[in-house]
Amino acid sequence: MRHALAMLLLAAVAMPSPVVAQVSAAFAGTWTLNQESGGRGGRGGGIPGVPIATEVTIRVTPADVTVDTNTGSAQATQTAVYKLDGSETTVPGPLGWTVKARAAWKDPTLVVNTMRSLEGPNGPIGAEIVDVYSVSGNVLTIERTQGRNKQKLVYNRKP
Repeated sequence: MRHALAMLLLAAVAMPSPVVAQVSAAFAGTWTLNQESGGRGGRGGGIPGVPIATEVTIRVTPADVTVDTNTGSAQATQTAVYKLDGSETTVPGPLGWTVKARAAWKDPTLVVNTMRSLEGPNGPIGAEIVDVYSVSGNVLTIERTQGRNKQKLVYNRKP
């Protein structure tokens, strides 16, 4: 009896959670910035050095989340792939900076911790940015924090 209970618990832990699958599926799609609902966020238009995407496309698999944004030079599309196994990945960033990120599902949100680093004349310098993605219906909200700077970006699902 104990062996059967142990096997049942092991199977339950090993199976993917339908709740996480439902939550992650809600993030998939193309989203456009809602300028009227906190679009620019933060004082002075946002966090210095962090461009604001006017369009975001999210693809979700059990292993990773891929985010395409129009934040590159001349609004070219940049693609970041965030692994969901806790491993660090290199993602696009400003020219000359090394940008590493880790992502994880936390309840109904996706939390992405990004560390930007650059070798300066007096040694390395860096900045940590935390993006918390949440979805409610057809609205995607990204709450971004860098030190004391905070920004709230609101996007609508593109039909």
